[in-house]
Amino acid sequence: MKPAINLALVGLGGISAAHLAGVAEQPSIRFLAGVDPEASRREAFSQKIGAKAYDSVQTLLADRTVREQLHGVVVCTPPSVRVPLVGALLAQGLGVLIEKPIANTVEHAHELVDLAERSAGLPARVAYCHRFTPAMVEIRRIIATGQLGELVRFENTFACWHPTMRWHWMSDPSVSGGGSLIDTGSHGLDLFHFLCGPSRLEGMVRRHGWAGRGDSNATLLVAAGSDDSPIAGVLNSGWAEPARFTVTLVGTAGLLSYDYEQPTQLIHKPSEGSVQVLEVQTHEVRFARQLTAFAELLADPQSDSDLCTFAQALSVAEVLAGSQALAG
Repeated sequence: MKPAINLALVGLGGISAAHLAGVAEQPSIRFLAGVDPEASRREAFSQKIGAKAYDSVQTLLADRTVREQLHGVVVCTPPSVRVPLVGALLAQGLGVLIEKPIANTVEHAHELVDLAERSAGLPARVAYCHRFTPAMVEIRRIIATGQLGELVRFENTFACWHPTMRWHWMSDPSVSGGGSLIDTGSHGLDLFHFLCGPSRLEGMVRRHGWAGRGDSNATLLVAAGSDDSPIAGVLNSGWAEPARFTVTLVGTAGLLSYDYEQPTQLIHKPSEGSVQVLEVQTHEVRFARQLTAFAELLADPQSDSDLCTFAQALSVAEVLAGSQALAG
């Protein structure tokens, strides 16, 4: 049996539940500690998994008994407070996996990249979990075989009816850096980079349905590849529209399409020939696979990994910042 990888979970809000579920059936990975300023969240965490919880990262690091057992930290705080937290953790020799987006401003994103570059090879990654959706892994494999021909277009919609986001910190630009685009749209843009290559901004349409908040709906147009043979990316995000979670890759020889509401089916439609339904594992395993990849990187920092680096996440942040300027 592999030696256990011990993690701390900083930020015990909504997304932390997905990370806790991700280690539930992995005996070689465990959360040894949690951190949150809210006492009720700390108590719930301790009762759920029987681990210590602290009111700050500083308090956690001061507990040497626990600190000496830790290998890495998953950071689920709002983006606006991450720079000092990540700096303190890396300074203690702890690898970090931080929730997306990397930061609330491009300036903070650059600071985090600088911290990672000075961290003597410690793992510093961003949790763009859809890279670990089995259908996305299969799409990437099929693209590499050439079966789709030349890639033409990436079509993505991560949108839902979620009006309570109007009051959530994620729609406060001072905390998150934006609205629906930086939340769900950043996932789509990272997938575009992962599957098609680095992007350049081509256009933006943004709707602010909630006064004083970030965008409630947005459509981003990007491109990759050369001007002679571009790959277009059309990315839709929103919190105030019907739910749709889809990714489609279109090539000259066919397309691959995945609907997260049909979680075990990947559709392959050749330009000529019959449609095929490819069986894949459900997207629900993506958090577990992401944490496994983080644990493997902590055990061997020189190993290959599909986890998003801080530098790659900065590229996403720069495109999103450019779209904000474009939309005014």
